[in-house]
Amino acid sequence: MNHMSRPLARPALRLLLFAAALFLLTGCGGRLATTNWAGLSTDGRRVYLAYGAQVLAYDPAEETQVWTHPAESTGAVFFAAPAAADGRVVLGDYGRAGGLFSPRVTVSIYGLEEGDTGGASQVWVNTDNARDKIVAPPLQVGDQVFLGTADNHVLALDAANGTLQWDYETGHAIWGQPAYADGTLYVASMDHSVYALNAATGELKWSQPLGGALPSGPTLGDGLLYVSSFDGNVHALDMATGEERWAAPSADDWIWGAPALLDGTLYFGDIGGTLYAVDAATGEQRWMKETQNAIQTSPVAIDDVLYVASQVAVDTPTGALTAYAVTDGSQLWSEPTTTPLYATPVVVEDDLIVSTQDANALLIGFDLATGQERWRYALPQTN
Repeated sequence: MNHMSRPLARPALRLLLFAAALFLLTGCGGRLATTNWAGLSTDGRRVYLAYGAQVLAYDPAEETQVWTHPAESTGAVFFAAPAAADGRVVLGDYGRAGGLFSPRVTVSIYGLEEGDTGGASQVWVNTDNARDKIVAPPLQVGDQVFLGTADNHVLALDAANGTLQWDYETGHAIWGQPAYADGTLYVASMDHSVYALNAATGELKWSQPLGGALPSGPTLGDGLLYVSSFDGNVHALDMATGEERWAAPSADDWIWGAPALLDGTLYFGDIGGTLYAVDAATGEQRWMKETQNAIQTSPVAIDDVLYVASQVAVDTPTGALTAYAVTDGSQLWSEPTTTPLYATPVVVEDDLIVSTQDANALLIGFDLATGQERWRYALPQTN
């Protein structure tokens, strides 16, 4: 059988298990009744969270909500992490039903302009070019916006007005944020392949098929591109040609989150709970650690510490934010959360910030050095 016809057979089963877990969360007091996990991002100053019916901007320094979008529910839901740069925020929704006489789902991409002190105004909306939900975070590069869709397309839009510049079709859905370097856009697809596209024209430079579906965006290094795969490996490809240089570590379970690169070492974890450190040039293993917690997120590597958000497998799943030494994987500290952590944490100044499915702690800020909780933010009211 052609693998392109059913690339998601095993991933689809695992997603059903994740969806079932999230459904169970709705029956527990204080837990959000959502159908997916939230999308979390930052511009280094504010935190942006897509968590269902709204997207919010939060200021960790002031510990205040800055704005929410839309002001009133439109029927659409948001789960892809927004892309914020230079006062512009671009986000895509999960779609909304068209109604009895318009059965197709309408999927929208929005361009917002932020005020200096607060508020955000919608500058444009594109409802013409995405035909299925936006799962992947957009990427802003200069005056362009790039994003992948669940209906197998890579779109390039004008960041100023949202008009389509080019459209490239892959073999299956795109779940990860594209990556950009020197005029080339790199895209990992659930069709098992990585694509290198001319960012100005959308023309294909090369594509490289691999051994499994690719759920996260690429990590770019010094001449090499790294992608995590459901085949249990991180694959290193030559950025210029797409040639595979190495694959490691042949793990027993999926590697979902994108690897983190720091000082020549790649760090990543698998769904089974094993954390790995490998040489970025060769793939040679430097250390591994059994954490016992399912890791779906990307590690965050800063200085000599690796921060990992995970799910703790108990009767009612909870989460953990854990710090490890990059040198050998020894645990430095660990803090529990009331719900699993499915989104990669973000860093603003000395705060390490996670999003949860707990309405009483939608966002939590932890001290980078000690893991001590600094603040938490409850589910906001609509502005």
